[in-house]
Amino acid sequence: MSYGQNSYDIDPYYNGHLHEKYNPAQIDFSKEYLQSRIKSYNNEPDKLAQTVKYDFSPVWPGGNWEQNGVIGPDYQRIQFHIDTVIKSTVNPYIYLVTGKSKVNNNICGFKGEIKLLSVFLSDSCDYSEYKNCGGLFANYTFYEDSSQNHSGVFKGVTECCIYLENTSKTVKVDESSGIADGYWNRSFIGTWTGYKSNKVKKCIWGDYRLPFTFDFDCGDGEMHVCDQYVKNGWQTFGDGSEYIALGNDKFEIKDKWWLTKNNNCRLMG
Repeated sequence: MSYGQNSYDIDPYYNGHLHEKYNPAQIDFSKEYLQSRIKSYNNEPDKLAQTVKYDFSPVWPGGNWEQNGVIGPDYQRIQFHIDTVIKSTVNPYIYLVTGKSKVNNNICGFKGEIKLLSVFLSDSCDYSEYKNCGGLFANYTFYEDSSQNHSGVFKGVTECCIYLENTSKTVKVDESSGIADGYWNRSFIGTWTGYKSNKVKKCIWGDYRLPFTFDFDCGDGEMHVCDQYVKNGWQTFGDGSEYIALGNDKFEIKDKWWLTKNNNCRLMG
């Protein structure tokens, strides 16, 4: 089968049709994701220059939640938590980031940056309860501790649904459609490259649905891990056992693993 090189009309979150245009064996989909998603804004003007004075740092921190993702061709589960985000005092387009990732019981800290690329805004969005809503695109590079075994670099592009708070001059994540079918947000699409091995692996994570994961997700309205990948760290994902019910349809993660002082990195090549 031949795969199109400019097939940016396919929704990267619609995994059921991705194989018609893209090669599942491809490792890095950051370019395809960026071009496909920016195209969806129908040539609207990029408003980054007008909004760069705002503080984007509230967009990415994880708070009391984690993000889930996949790493490698077997879609091994990787969990992420971004701890701190600080706007650079030197370059207003750059945000300095610290966080941790987790594969199985192995936790590794990382530091790096997010660099703003584009902002698309509208007075109203059909999915949002806010005005001045839209999408944010950025590049990211996160460096794990090079002194640890099997550590490396995460690199790629990220997209987030956002809205502007004009009074405080801040940008925040827009979760208005958080209970909707097919919901995704704060997606990171790229690769992990080992320092010593130079081995490159697909690595994609975010809030809920994940793009360019092909036969990994068998869900309809919600993300549902296909049977052949459940054994790769997904055994308790989605069955409710990872959460504590607080009442009023509110939940909390039981294991706040990112609070640990351990930094042993993942035991993988």
